[in-house]
Amino acid sequence: MKKKYVIGIIILILIIAIILCVFLYNKDNTNSNFNNEKEKFIVANALDNNVIIEDKYANLTTEQKNALIEKRSVDKVSLQIKEGTLTKEGATIVITDKNDYPYSYGEYYTIKKLENGEWRDLKSENYNINDLLHGTDNNGQVTMNFNWKDRYGDLENGKYRLLMEINPGNPDTAIYTEFEIK
Repeated sequence: MKKKYVIGIIILILIIAIILCVFLYNKDNTNSNFNNEKEKFIVANALDNNVIIEDKYANLTTEQKNALIEKRSVDKVSLQIKEGTLTKEGATIVITDKNDYPYSYGEYYTIKKLENGEWRDLKSENYNINDLLHGTDNNGQVTMNFNWKDRYGDLENGKYRLLMEINPGNPDTAIYTEFEIK
């Protein structure tokens, strides 16, 4: 009888020891995961039409950002005129940037006209542009309204090319869209 009593106490002590070990192991893992992970913050970059534009890059290190910048390509950027907005006086343009770390875009542009098979710069008047950079929204897009009447006057009938350089002065970073005024 004494033997059964001793075996029962040993089994009870082993069960308590196993439960205690499992509890301590889980507690240590929870704390180590918490300490190894950085806190993540959502940073609002802007408010556009009551939609928060999240800065997805706020939690990246400088090295991580630089790595993404190195991978950027102008080939992943497109420029188009928003349907239904083209007039002789202006248009709304939409830039779509599919890079993991998108470019920022200024409002400087030029317009060329197709004449005798060649694209020729339009003569422009004095004009002012906003010296602002626009970041992409949560969908990787930038929308801008261009009024070229003050700069070029009303465009005559013909085929045109609207050109923007992502890095002004570097023609290798040019993006463009073609359109026709009828």
